[in-house]
Amino acid sequence: MHSTSSTVLLISLLFLDMAGACHSFLPYAQFVGARAYLLQQKMECKGGKVYDIDNVQDIEQCKEACRQFDCDAVNLFQVGEFAFKCEILSYVTNLQPANGAACYYAQDALGGGYNNGGFGNGGFGYPGFGKRK
Repeated sequence: MHSTSSTVLLISLLFLDMAGACHSFLPYAQFVGARAYLLQQKMECKGGKVYDIDNVQDIEQCKEACRQFDCDAVNLFQVGEFAFKCEILSYVTNLQPANGAACYYAQDALGGGYNNGGFGNGGFGYPGFGKRK
């Protein structure tokens, strides 16, 4: 479990990254239970949205909602200078470029990840395609 100061730091780093900082400060992967969620910066995951959290104060709020809904992805959006929102997705159909956004998607939800640095088909296209059983 993360301390309050470390989650505030993570949200601050998310802000810096979304604001166009030269280097990425977001961790490449997050874990919710045993599932690995991989980061796609400046991208929004599209799919079955099951829950929204406005005015995110702590990244643990998003992780707990993901855990409750057994989510395949979490979108993080910067909605103000220091204001953030997260969306919980039950499945992912595709990714779209989006400024002020980042998406963490479950590696096992995409049938092993993405091809050659691009997404190609990579498990996207149909609700639940490639989803773990």
